[in-house]
Amino acid sequence: MRTATVRDLRNRYSSLLDWIGAGEEIIITRRGKTIARLVPEQAQTTERVDWSQSPAVKRKRTAANALTAEQASTIIREASGKW
Repeated sequence: MRTATVRDLRNRYSSLLDWIGAGEEIIITRRGKTIARLVPEQAQTTERVDWSQSPAVKRKRTAANALTAEQASTIIREASGKW
């Protein structure tokens, strides 16, 4: 953990960023009192989703009923005024 003053932050910002990039935590002080703490960002792990196991992908589409032109037209007409 390193300590830097507000003046250091203003004048040597790029050096402080290098410290943070190297994994250092920096305490910022003003007149000897701690006012802030700069810490490196933790890597966020994202959970991978296996979409091949999704119910929407697995459902049988052969049994799905297709809309007729009249049914589709009715749905579009009913929804057109609501947006």
